[in-house]
Amino acid sequence: MRSLGPVERQWIFSPSALNNAPSRDDGITLEEELRRRAQTINYMRSLALRANSIGKGQDPEAIHLRGTLVVGATLVHRFYMRRSLKDFSEKLIAATILFLAAKIEEEPLKLRHIVNVSIQKFEPPMTRGWEPDRNPNDQPSLEYRRWEKDILSLEEIVLEATCFDMAIEQPWVILRRATKGLDQLIGSSSSAGLDSHLSSDVEASSSRNGHAVGHLPASHVNGSGNGVGNGRRDTGKGKGKMTESVVVELGWTILSESALSPLAILYPASIIAFAAFILLVAIIEQIPLSQGRSAAAELADKFGLDVFYSEEETGPTGADLVLVNDCLSRWIEYMNDGLIDKGISAYIFPEPEPAESLNATRYQRRFSSTIHTALTTTAATAVPDGKEEEEAPDTHSSAGQREATKGAMEGDADAIALGDEIEEQEGDGDIKMEGATATAVTS
Repeated sequence: MRSLGPVERQWIFSPSALNNAPSRDDGITLEEELRRRAQTINYMRSLALRANSIGKGQDPEAIHLRGTLVVGATLVHRFYMRRSLKDFSEKLIAATILFLAAKIEEEPLKLRHIVNVSIQKFEPPMTRGWEPDRNPNDQPSLEYRRWEKDILSLEEIVLEATCFDMAIEQPWVILRRATKGLDQLIGSSSSAGLDSHLSSDVEASSSRNGHAVGHLPASHVNGSGNGVGNGRRDTGKGKGKMTESVVVELGWTILSESALSPLAILYPASIIAFAAFILLVAIIEQIPLSQGRSAAAELADKFGLDVFYSEEETGPTGADLVLVNDCLSRWIEYMNDGLIDKGISAYIFPEPEPAESLNATRYQRRFSSTIHTALTTTAATAVPDGKEEEEAPDTHSSAGQREATKGAMEGDADAIALGDEIEEQEGDGDIKMEGATATAVTS
């Protein structure tokens, strides 16, 4: 993993630092604080969709706001590491950070729209805002002026608390860039006969753990009923089901859920993105996390990490593996605690029993036909969102594999799909979460 600069390091905290956050001095427990941080982020998402609908109509996907919501969620966690929840309530912070994050991502939402939807959401019914578009003679109400003043004042406090550091690397961008051309990589390994083990892995896991493949959403996992739910037709020959389109679809949902937890201030973005990829491999292929980790390790260099699959170690290894495992363990912990959607854990297969592990067949590579013997390029240069980085030479594979990897990374897969809907009840209406966006359905 590339070395983090001093500015970046100041926003990566140890897990123990959460126990020393300012809210603890005001008698707010860690569990309560994390729950209220997540509530703040959900408020922000709801306000974003409401404000966006004023200018652009109902848009439940609001793909253009993804960056805003990720940056906003990270700013919420950073802010509450410097200030207490007792002094800054969730509702006002949600509106303020949404206003700031939209400007950072150059997808600005009008302050007037944010204030109006905040009044609609948080103030008593019939509280008037300010809508000069409907009535040119309309004057701002007292509540409108108060919200506007508080948001502008709090914006300065947020900037000061976060040291005016608005450069936030997004795990979603890293995952999207690292998995571009995935279909070509899978195709090349399939032609080499390296993915014929996929079906047997799934059947063995299903038999051991009592899971039926059909129990998972057809568009998400291997072995779907129609065989085409995740982008590749089931030929009945055990071919793998993981595709770039599935990674895009599920990746955004999983990462947007993770933003509710403090993972963004505990681990670098590249570690979070790779941990998400491990989860994706395990869920889509319906294999235990240990097997998902081995498969994902084949592409870890594309995430800029020193992790690779070793034949000698019969598993993944590398300098960054400890941090990846720690991130993955904490991710599962937050899911079990309900901070991240607990339903995701239902799609993760349990690890096989030790006796079964001894009888397991030798691991076969999913994404490439060569073995990484060393990782010689471990630094990934951060690039602005939407920019593609130049591919570093692949110094640990054969010439044929280098050409295959180069061709794969030139593949075009710009369409971004949303994941499954996650419905959540919130306050004054139903909030339908599609990935990290929310459509507010007011009563």
